[in-house]
Amino acid sequence: MYWKRIASLLVAASYVTLTAVAQARATSADDELRGVIVLVRHGVRAPIESEIRASSYNAQPWPAWPVEQGVLTPHGTKALNLLGEWYRTRYASLLDGSSCDKRGIYAESNTSQRTIASAHAMLDGLAPGCDIAVHQAAKGKRNRLFTGASGAAVNQQQLTDAVDGRMANNPDWYVHAFAVPMALMYHVMHDCTALDKDCDANTPDFRAVRVKDGKAMPRNAREENPVSLGADFAEHFLLEYTEGMAMEQVGWGRITRADLDQLMEMNTRYHDFMLRTPYSAQVVASNLADRIRATIEVTASGKAVPRELGVATDRFILLDGHDGNLSWLGGLLRVDWVLKDQTFNATPPGGGFVFEVHHSRSTGKNTVQISYVSQTLDQMRYLQPLTEQNGPSIAPVFVPGCSGPAPAYACSVEDFSRVVGGAIDTNFLEANDR
Repeated sequence: MYWKRIASLLVAASYVTLTAVAQARATSADDELRGVIVLVRHGVRAPIESEIRASSYNAQPWPAWPVEQGVLTPHGTKALNLLGEWYRTRYASLLDGSSCDKRGIYAESNTSQRTIASAHAMLDGLAPGCDIAVHQAAKGKRNRLFTGASGAAVNQQQLTDAVDGRMANNPDWYVHAFAVPMALMYHVMHDCTALDKDCDANTPDFRAVRVKDGKAMPRNAREENPVSLGADFAEHFLLEYTEGMAMEQVGWGRITRADLDQLMEMNTRYHDFMLRTPYSAQVVASNLADRIRATIEVTASGKAVPRELGVATDRFILLDGHDGNLSWLGGLLRVDWVLKDQTFNATPPGGGFVFEVHHSRSTGKNTVQISYVSQTLDQMRYLQPLTEQNGPSIAPVFVPGCSGPAPAYACSVEDFSRVVGGAIDTNFLEANDR
């Protein structure tokens, strides 16, 4: 009797499995992927001055980098090649069988070397052998797609009030809230000994002292919050790790992989206040969100509309910007994401939002599915090939006001357009961004 029962359960399980497979195949046959928009941060670069602070607070010299400050590294280029190859495999239905001159790829980047070079590196993996142009702003001009509004259009007092108001106009709260990771950061920056190379134990404590123009003075959290320094130093260490530096060089050997996550929490939470606050997000991300909205509508309908990126026949749109662009857009749409190996709302090199536009053949409805895709830090560090068994982190993104149920959290294109329209401030749009 027992074995008969087991057998019947196995038969039932097999039936359920076969039914699920059949349903999945039916769904796949019904679903047509019409296009993809990928908004990413540039790849691994050398640290910039804000992450070095003129070596005012580090007791030992920063490690040497193979390129100048802020420049995409050869290692970062290789990591992006691998990510581009993964996108080519994932979206083969959009890209395969197309000649280089009719591939349907549009790429645009911000004006910095690291964003331009990152777009090219991704394209080399996405469409090898094809010389695809990376569109940019005219020389000497800002690319409003990534830099947002400025000048008289922005109410600076409202911007200050919006950010300060989230912490009850008490920046010292922020300092107290991050006292533990800042203490760890001080240990990393300062705790060397006479036995360590080039140890200067007299460097000031970044938490209490501000160094400006080579002069030390008491720190005032209203002028320069020490959490912002901790956030920048944490980013420096993350870049060292993803560049593949030996662990004795990452934070001078005083950081573990787990420590890195704790320190990066300062970075993401600092961005939450500075960038994801609604008015701040509207200033910078309104124009970008509206262009993405227009492009999604074009991809769904096949009919040109004002403000789309590329042309109606483009099926893969690559936008290469900065971590701030991802945080600003996330704040504007009130979305969050969780990568399996990193902190909440992390914006690691090469990662970003993926907008997939789907069409149902049976219902005629068009939907957009949003995810956040990133290589893990170890995949970047060790330049691991991305396979089905070892793929990047893919975090589905729920959009308040339009998303349906898990796992895809799909929005109808109409509802997504409505959400974007309600989130942006049209005062920050530009009629012609190119």
